[in-house]
Amino acid sequence: MHLQERSLLLAFLALLLLFRNVVDSLSVVTRRGTLQNIVGLPLLLPTVANAEGLGAKLAKKDPAALKNSVFNVPHSAQVYPDWMKGDWQVTSSFRGYVFPSQTIPKSTITKDVTIPGFQKCSIAATSDVGKENVGWKLKVGSDGREDRITTLASQIDGYLGYKAVSEVIYDQKSNPNRLSIDFVDYKTINAERIEMFCNARESESYIRDDGVPIFVCSEYIRQVTFGGGSEVGIPRQVGGNYANFWTWKFEQENKLSGNLLTAAYLDPQDALFFDEPAKPVAIYSHSLVAERKMV
Repeated sequence: MHLQERSLLLAFLALLLLFRNVVDSLSVVTRRGTLQNIVGLPLLLPTVANAEGLGAKLAKKDPAALKNSVFNVPHSAQVYPDWMKGDWQVTSSFRGYVFPSQTIPKSTITKDVTIPGFQKCSIAATSDVGKENVGWKLKVGSDGREDRITTLASQIDGYLGYKAVSEVIYDQKSNPNRLSIDFVDYKTINAERIEMFCNARESESYIRDDGVPIFVCSEYIRQVTFGGGSEVGIPRQVGGNYANFWTWKFEQENKLSGNLLTAAYLDPQDALFFDEPAKPVAIYSHSLVAERKMV
């Protein structure tokens, strides 16, 4: 081996070791209670009025509390509080992740590429989990309902870094629990189309002891992603189950701060499903800052 080739190999191994150390540092050694290291303490500890509600569940900072929803009943569209109405420019930053399963080793989890978040576009709203300083638009109408077409297209384009979405098909009045996303042809490797089905929603509003309003909401999603397959004419289809837990805090009239926790669950068709049928096997955290867009 020539000296130059040997030097390049040593440099590559050093970078690989550094990368592994960075990845390992994101995961906490003790599995139980690791959520405390990636969740903003002031955001998720409001004065909880409902001891069994969503706010109380998030305040526990216990991954086991974020179980997948077993109910699949029609839900109305999410309604946001008055102080969130309007157009917002959101900046999202990745804060970390945990693998909280007590029954499946982390080494086994990381080999399962079908778990939501491990591949681009497997979680639509955060299509490239781990990306820093992503900008996207949040639009809440005068009726308190989110413009999902605008928001979701902006999120996907923002995370992928280019115009990826061709069309978002969503009729909030006829069916607020189903949504389709068509991608620009031949531009995104992992996704040509996404079908999303909402299985459950929760939301609560609180006023902290210091008078600051907080809003929490969740959405349990079944996502089916269609992409180019290895055989011509036969699309690749991957199903995934996850839940987004949003926390929004009123900072001032034109500014919000927040946090997004995404809990990824095993699909019933996964070989590991019966080892962890309800609890999350991966949880990702993103911090959020939103500034009102002045018209």
